[in-house]
Amino acid sequence: MPTTITTEFLGEHPPLDLISTDLDLSATWIRGGEGLIGFGEWKSTSLKGKNRFSDAKKWWHEQLATLKIQNNVHGSGTGPILFVSFAFDSSEESRLVIPKIIVGQKGGKSWITWIGDNTQPTISQYIASKQGGDIEFADGALDEEEWKNRVGKAVQKIKNGELEKVVLARDLVARNTQAIEPRNLIAFLAKNYPSTWVFLVSNLIGATPELLVRLNKSLVTSRILAGTIRKSGDEARDLGLAASLAKSSKDLEEHEYAVRSVADALSPYCSSTNVPESPFVLHLANVMHLATDVTGVLNDSATPVDIFSLIASL
Repeated sequence: MPTTITTEFLGEHPPLDLISTDLDLSATWIRGGEGLIGFGEWKSTSLKGKNRFSDAKKWWHEQLATLKIQNNVHGSGTGPILFVSFAFDSSEESRLVIPKIIVGQKGGKSWITWIGDNTQPTISQYIASKQGGDIEFADGALDEEEWKNRVGKAVQKIKNGELEKVVLARDLVARNTQAIEPRNLIAFLAKNYPSTWVFLVSNLIGATPELLVRLNKSLVTSRILAGTIRKSGDEARDLGLAASLAKSSKDLEEHEYAVRSVADALSPYCSSTNVPESPFVLHLANVMHLATDVTGVLNDSATPVDIFSLIASL
């Protein structure tokens, strides 16, 4: 039976400064200088279909059952960790990764988890270089004319009273003239967007200020964003833009739809929920968002609620 060992981190540098080892960078979850970095893959799989959340739970528990866990640190983020990118569309692949090595940092505490019976792996420091090359953009699933057609149809449905709110997105394909190095992108995003959650799961990379759901013991938290305005770069003007965003009836109405949808999805699982009456303005490097943190306390139930159930509901 493989052993997973968690101990205090013994390296010379803070663990989140370590972006490379002899293993590949496989997963990250970083925010404000704290979080987790995974190297290599101990086990991974892909899932599809409407049962992808329950299938992911089953697969994860099957892997845990094969491990002998030794944890001398304890606390959130210690021990074996599963990183998942769930597809919204059930026909697309969801990716599950359990890294071989994980380094973590939170509240001044640093630790390392590895799978194997050897001593703590040696981890080298790597200074990420700037991502170079020129980027060219091309159409994704929709060309420009079809995109305009979709927008026109959505607007007409709103006028007809068939819809209250529509969220539309168009993908573009970006190709770089140089190979894209994940560690460079992660380092860039973590430095420039410290208030976002910077993530990597396999080849899915990004930074998001929105949090679908967090479950810590019996406390559930979700950060909802809806309503956005671009920053000007002038501090005084940006304060005025933030005030106009906070008072915009259009943005407040759209924000309310999003908040209500999250609160309704969580309510069957919670004995109580807290939904603030009005949002706050979240400032990022390039934009400002209307944001609301919805919290709830799980019901005392004979059937425990896990994170997979909450994700499926949301």
